Amino acid sequence: MPSLRRDDSLKRFRMNTVSILPTDPLAPFRADSSRHVSLFLHVFFGSVATSALLVAGVEAVLASSGVTVFYLLVAFVVRFKGQQPAAVFCGTFAGMTSFFVFFNRAPSSLGFLILIYLCVAIVTGSLYALIMCFEHKLPKRSFSGYGGRLGAIAFIGSAACLLMTGLLIRLCSGDFEVVVLKNSATFSEKAPLVMILASALGSFITRVIAKDISATIPGLNVVLSASVCGFVGGIVFLCLPTLGPIASMYWYAGNFAGMSSNSILDSHTRILLAGAITGVFLAGLHYYGSGVGGLLGFSAFLAVIVLKYFLRFALREGIDSFHEIHAGDGKTLALTR
Repeated sequence: MPSLRRDDSLKRFRMNTVSILPTDPLAPFRADSSRHVSLFLHVFFGSVATSALLVAGVEAVLASSGVTVFYLLVAFVVRFKGQQPAAVFCGTFAGMTSFFVFFNRAPSSLGFLILIYLCVAIVTGSLYALIMCFEHKLPKRSFSGYGGRLGAIAFIGSAACLLMTGLLIRLCSGDFEVVVLKNSATFSEKAPLVMILASALGSFITRVIAKDISATIPGLNVVLSASVCGFVGGIVFLCLPTLGPIASMYWYAGNFAGMSSNSILDSHTRILLAGAITGVFLAGLHYYGSGVGGLLGFSAFLAVIVLKYFLRFALREGIDSFHEIHAGDGKTLALTR
C-alpha cells in the first residue's frame, strides 16, 4: 500500500510539472508563422541592403536612412499591405556593422566579409522575430515605446557576431585583438558640445514631425520621421567640412531617442534631454563599440531608460516630500489647537 501511494504521488507530480512546462516551445511561431517569417525577411533585407551600400562606399547614416526611405516609398507606390517598417529599420542598423572599424583590420577577403554580413543579418533577423513573438511575455513588453529599442536589438545581434568572429580568428592567430580601443580624439578635441546639441536637435525634430504623421500601420510615423530626418540631416551635415561626418552620426542617434512614445517621454523638454544624454552615451561607447551595428540606437535606448527612471525617481521623491511636509503641518495645527 505505501508503494502504491508513492507511485500515485509521483504521477501527480509529473502531471503537474508537464502542465507547467511548455509542451511545444515552437507553438507561438507556428501559430503565426507567416508573420514571423515576414519579420525575419524584412530585417534581413534591411541589413543586407545597407551592408551592400557600405561596401559601395556610401556613408553609414545615408545608407541606413536611405534604404528605409526607399523601402517606404516602394511600399507606398505598390500599396504593399504587409509592410514592416520597424523590421526594415532595425535591419538597416545591423547593416551598419563594420569589421574594419571594430577590429581596426581589413577583412581577409571579400567572401569572408560577405559571410560576416550574412551572419549579422540572420542573427539580428532571428532575434527580432523572437522578441516580437514573445513580446507579451517579456518584462515591460520588451521596452515597447522606448526610443532606440530597434537599435538595441541590432546592437546585440551585431556585437555577438563580431565578438564570435574575433574569438574564432584569435584561436587561429594569436596576435589578433578581439576588443580594440577606438580613437575618440575627433570628438574630444573638436566641439563636443556641438555634437550633443546636434543629437538633442535631432531628437526634438523627429518627435515634432512624427506627431504630425497619421498612419494606420503601427510604428510607421516614427520610422518615417526618423529615417527622413536622418537622410536629410545626413546630407546636410556631410556637406560641412571636418566635423560633418561625426555630426551626422550624433544627429542620427538623436533621431532614435525622438522615436520614444508619449507614454515614455511626454514633453518636448524631456525629448531634448533624452537627445542630449544620447550624445553623451555615444561619446563614451565610441571607445569600445564603434563599428558595431546599432550603436547609435543603443546609445539612445540607454539614454531614454536613464532619463525615464530618473524622472520617475525624482517624481516619487517629490511626492513623498510633499506628503511629509503636509503631514508635519497637520501635526503642528493639532498641537496648537
